[in-house]
Amino acid sequence: MSARINHVAITSDSYAMNARFYEALFGMQQGKTRRLPPARAISLGDGYVGMTHIPRRDGRTAGLDHFGIEVEDIEDTIARMKKFDPEIGALKRPPIRPYAAYSTHDPDTNIFDLSQRNIGFQKDVYAENEGVEARTRTLSHIALRTRNAERCAHFYTEVFGLPLLNRPSDGNYYLSDGRVTLVIMPWKLSDYYGMDPARLGLDHIGFKVESVEKVKKDLESLVGENPHMRGRALGYGSEGEARLNLFKKCPLGCHHFTDIEGVYIDVAEGEAN
Repeated sequence: MSARINHVAITSDSYAMNARFYEALFGMQQGKTRRLPPARAISLGDGYVGMTHIPRRDGRTAGLDHFGIEVEDIEDTIARMKKFDPEIGALKRPPIRPYAAYSTHDPDTNIFDLSQRNIGFQKDVYAENEGVEARTRTLSHIALRTRNAERCAHFYTEVFGLPLLNRPSDGNYYLSDGRVTLVIMPWKLSDYYGMDPARLGLDHIGFKVESVEKVKKDLESLVGENPHMRGRALGYGSEGEARLNLFKKCPLGCHHFTDIEGVYIDVAEGEAN
């Protein structure tokens, strides 16, 4: 029951430029072979985790969209999911998707994708990440805010075998595949005093980097070279300050900013496991 978090997806009107942002700042790379058609999404990888930037379609919300888990046996995994909660469904995806066989959800209906290891249909970085040397800047955690955090934590542990790590007394649950941490944070309306409440779902992503100060300087240089590489303003005004303070409660990051689309990113120093 060896599962791994294998991708995160971001939906954006500026999906191509946002992909360039992650290439330029974090050294993520596109696949060398079997790339997606130019008019479709752009997939990058850090040597372990893929990141797909999806053109925003009508009716879709921009920002962090979903994440994905790779398993050894999809049918067995779906059976365990339904044993945990019979109401959970799984939708088979079309073969053009480079990283997912099914879309499904956890008990709080947070959407994620399922793929099977070595199934043969993976394309782009999802066919190349295996065995590739990791970059010096790698995706370290994905944070999810949800109403029933404890039950969802048990779901990911029991179904996917993601062990529950020792956690600080902050109310969050920390699960790991040995490389990437899934942070499950309780969603409480009271946390949003002084700001518009955010929906349940993915909250932010985090990276391990060789130097936080170097990332700050690189980000400044990027904006100097290309003004389109500027992220969204963070922490301005009373509402912005309240949002930033809530974001900073995740203990896994020490510097906070956004990508071009406004996706929250935090970084901390350390090496990939």
